[in-house]
Amino acid sequence: MISNWLQRMRKRRHAWNITKNKKRIKMRYGQGEERYQAIEFFNELGGQQGAAGLLERFMVKVDHSIRDEEEKQDVFNRLASFGKQDVVPAIEEYLNRRDASKVPVTWPMKVLDRLAQPEEVVTVLIRALEKLGIEYTKEPERKVVLLSQLAEYSDPRVAPALIPFLRDHRDEVKLEALSAITRKADESAREAMLDLLVDPETPMRLRASIAESLMTLGWLVKGYRKKVEEVLPEGLHIDRSGRIKGRGTSPSPDDAEEEED
Repeated sequence: MISNWLQRMRKRRHAWNITKNKKRIKMRYGQGEERYQAIEFFNELGGQQGAAGLLERFMVKVDHSIRDEEEKQDVFNRLASFGKQDVVPAIEEYLNRRDASKVPVTWPMKVLDRLAQPEEVVTVLIRALEKLGIEYTKEPERKVVLLSQLAEYSDPRVAPALIPFLRDHRDEVKLEALSAITRKADESAREAMLDLLVDPETPMRLRASIAESLMTLGWLVKGYRKKVEEVLPEGLHIDRSGRIKGRGTSPSPDDAEEEED
């Protein structure tokens, strides 16, 4: 009985210490002694719980910018020394938390990139983006950063994960998804881009960016020619081969063959 009671008390004390230090590590004001003590606490705790606690430091930016950068670099180094078996699950939990749309991701992604294999990083990013989805959010920056990060990896899963975000509720996210797809140059996204280009609800700025991307990539508008001609921004046209061209663009070698709609 007494031993069970002692175990329960230790667990409560342990949980209380974790909660207390998660608050201390995010204190924005003062000289930083309490943040440092919290960093030491989680560093000594170790394991996934320790990694999760250290990740909380990335949630805030303290007023003294140099100190802020130094502390975050210190936390980065400590997390890198933990090993991926504890840190990668903690980062995935951090990215998928309830307040995920407000969570800063730059430093956690640096840690993830240091510790994990590229295919593991892609898996974590895709899961985080799938959880966020294309629903409206007041803070789209997190989606933008994750999409940009995902596009850095050569993996067959990347393009299919990017395409749904062409239909996000925020134009900033759509534009980043478009930019990422353009960098990947994966033609599986062609129809999704054309669908968005000819959609009457698509804003002019986004439409111009899509047309520019299709022109840069040299992808055909096959199956969409008439609709595309109706919405192309001024100065652009479709050549005989079915590619978008700018004014004064030299004919491509394929121009001799007219596209079949």
